[in-house]
Amino acid sequence: MERGELGCYTDRMSRQINKERTRHRLLQAVLRTIQRYGHGTLTTGRVAELAGVAQPTFYVHFRSMDQALEQVAEWVAQELGPGLHPDASAELDRAAYVLEQAVRKCTRSLVRDRQMAEVFLNNRRDQTSALGRRWSVLTGSLRERMRQIVVQVRPDASPADAALHAELLVSIVFGLAEAHLDGRVDDLDRAAATASRAIVTSILTSSPVADAA
Repeated sequence: MERGELGCYTDRMSRQINKERTRHRLLQAVLRTIQRYGHGTLTTGRVAELAGVAQPTFYVHFRSMDQALEQVAEWVAQELGPGLHPDASAELDRAAYVLEQAVRKCTRSLVRDRQMAEVFLNNRRDQTSALGRRWSVLTGSLRERMRQIVVQVRPDASPADAALHAELLVSIVFGLAEAHLDGRVDDLDRAAATASRAIVTSILTSSPVADAA
């Protein structure tokens, strides 16, 4: 590559990097606006101001606020998704331990980034927004993963019992995350262990009654 071509390539790369940085600042500003003021206060002007750019710059990166919200939802899903996908175990004697680790991992993943956690927990039931819809998918995936682990703890559990305990585990993850963020639970690992052991006891003592046809 000639020196002139190298210079042009370097300039293009620098512009692309700066463009990506600006886009990311705008996405962060959308998230921060929702956290501080609520979903209904989003305006391109407020987002641009928080991002430290001129308002027209918003439209260089997004066609509309709806598109920006879709991309924020995807970004947060990518950040939180791996933590909300606990490992399963094919070894029955380790299944209870895996369940406890799943609760701990998911809860810790949620509270790692306070801003994301608060926006997620506050908007997870809002099906009118891209955020709520995207996070419903994450929650459904977590629920199914927990159900699989419950079945490993108790292979003869009825579908209803497995679904019930999976729902309880999801509620525990969200509840512990909120309690930790609010300062009501300091020792998150102990809380996760205590709650998950109670669920394991319930799973193992439930009557394996098949669902009514």
